[in-house]
Amino acid sequence: MKRNQSLNRREFVKGSLIALGATGITLILPGCAAPQEPAVPTAPVSAGMIDTTPFKKDPPWIIGRAGAGDTNEWMVSFSAHFQWKFTEVYKDQVKEYLEAASNWDPTKQISDMEDLLAKKVDLLIVDPVNEAAIVGAVENAMAAGIPVVLASTRVQTDKYASWVTTDNVRTGFIVTDWLCKELGGKGKIAITMGAPGSSYAAEWLAGTRQAMSQYPEITEAGLAYCYWAASEAKKAMEAFLQADPDINGVCPGGGQMGIGVIQAFLDAGKPLPPVGGADDGNGWMKLAKEEGVKFIGSTSGSPMAATVADIAVQILQGQPVPKYVEYPTEYIYETDVDKLVRPDLNDNYIASTLLPEEWINKLYKL
Repeated sequence: MKRNQSLNRREFVKGSLIALGATGITLILPGCAAPQEPAVPTAPVSAGMIDTTPFKKDPPWIIGRAGAGDTNEWMVSFSAHFQWKFTEVYKDQVKEYLEAASNWDPTKQISDMEDLLAKKVDLLIVDPVNEAAIVGAVENAMAAGIPVVLASTRVQTDKYASWVTTDNVRTGFIVTDWLCKELGGKGKIAITMGAPGSSYAAEWLAGTRQAMSQYPEITEAGLAYCYWAASEAKKAMEAFLQADPDINGVCPGGGQMGIGVIQAFLDAGKPLPPVGGADDGNGWMKLAKEEGVKFIGSTSGSPMAATVADIAVQILQGQPVPKYVEYPTEYIYETDVDKLVRPDLNDNYIASTLLPEEWINKLYKL
């Protein structure tokens, strides 16, 4: 999407190692050892259609989801799309929809998966919080004849029924390449990412570093894992600015972390940097407009939950489904904010949504 391209909401939808107290934030400053990160990709991506007749069952069904937890606006929207689909759109076919939240703890997620299987779910949806740690649990479910659909993030196995995700490497590359160009090909960029061990964060970071490698005079000022939380990103950015006051660009890895980054610059009384990698969250867009932040953002992939739900139903109906589904991503800029922001809704609203207005008002109305 080009900067001057008109964008309306309907089209938009379619489309060191340093511990900061007890917060759990991890910062990696230049010259410090970084935690081991998974290679990207870490498992083969299987293409083509799969035969789901072994999983076919007559409705009504029990569908379970071992989720990451509604710890930020993206996850709230993600969960809401599942709930809308299974409790409203497919209410005649789904007898019970069960959810569990691991809050980014892989051990808890494995336990959640075991609990859901014990409740005799017919299909299991998983948003993997760690691509390596839960492999055994995913494979065990499949071996027991329960189809597993991966939502957003991957696992290091191809023993699952279907996986719906976005191309996070490409997104990381596109937003960072824009940022490097905004900086004239020279400068210092600080990076915040979500959770270590998450394929989403690893892939986005890989794309970011691929883009930066094209610009010899661009340097990485540091990396912080902030679990997609504004408060954690603010603390991390404050530490980065103390270590290097000359940071002039930021890749926040999402709008929530972008909010924390901008708040840190404001508190430090420093000029606001261009931001490569925000999103279409209401809170981010309101702040960016108020403070005049120049940015590129990617649309939220949270509506992909609706696609996951559709595939889950197709599997239980015995219809062939794709092994891999790439959910589309579009890009927005500060010039698009007025067309997308909803002043009548709270900061947690995300513009790229498939939810009916009734659900939107229930979740986000001021």
